[in-house]
Parts: sequence; structure tokens; C-alpha cells
Amino acid sequence: MTDTISVREGLFRETNDGPTLLAGRCAQCARTVFPATERCLECGDDSIESVELGAEGELLCATVVHMGNGRFDAGHSVGYVRMPHDIRVFSQITTSGEQPLPSGTPMRLEIAPLWREGEQDVLAYRFVPTTTKEADDA
Repeated sequence: MTDTISVREGLFRETNDGPTLLAGRCAQCARTVFPATERCLECGDDSIESVELGAEGELLCATVVHMGNGRFDAGHSVGYVRMPHDIRVFSQITTSGEQPLPSGTPMRLEIAPLWREGEQDVLAYRFVPTTTKEADDA
């Protein structure tokens, strides 16, 4: 069995309904941010409540990165996905082709080991299109 670690504690969790991203909502001014902060970025209040964003979103924009790095090969996709509370999440985007997916593509959150550090898999989040049709049309 492979050991796993989370890329950062408090970013996501598994629920009975599937994975969810965890944001922070200020009890004073209601601003919601992802990832959650200890203090509100709008009003400075420290009464931050955890909010589940769920697993469904819509692709705002994406691009293909043509340079690899230590974790991802050249040709990987990244983009912004709009989540509930109008949160925009920058993430790796899984596609089946070399073209970026079109804006408006329905996306689903996936928690997966995305790279290794030493002997451990690092769990992180990424988004995948909810149907293969959108990926095939890209």
C-alpha cells in the first residue's frame, strides 16, 4: 500500500456525496474565498466558517501548457473553474486531447494522486469534463 499525503490540509475532503472543495466564508461580511483564510480578506474579521463548494463547476477558460515542470509533463492543461458562491478555482484540467476545452464546459472535481514526493503520492484536486463529448469536441 502506498502512503499518501495531501498537498495542503483543509483544501478538500471526501463526503458521502463525493469530493468537495472547502472554502471559507466570513460571518461578518459574507465574503467567501478559496482556499479558506484565517482572516477575512474583505473586512479583516476572523470569524471564518467552513463552506463546502461541492464538486460541480463550469470551465471559464483553459490553456495547454507546453513546458513541463517537475510534476507535470509538457502538454498538460490548466484553467479556471467557476464554483458556487462565484468562486474561481485555478486547477489542472484533465482533457483527452491537446486542445483546451471550450468555456462553459461542465466540470467535476476529482481528488487524485497527482505526483510523488519521495515514497508518497501527493493527493490534490483537478477538474475533469462531466462528459466525454465536451472533451471530444475540443
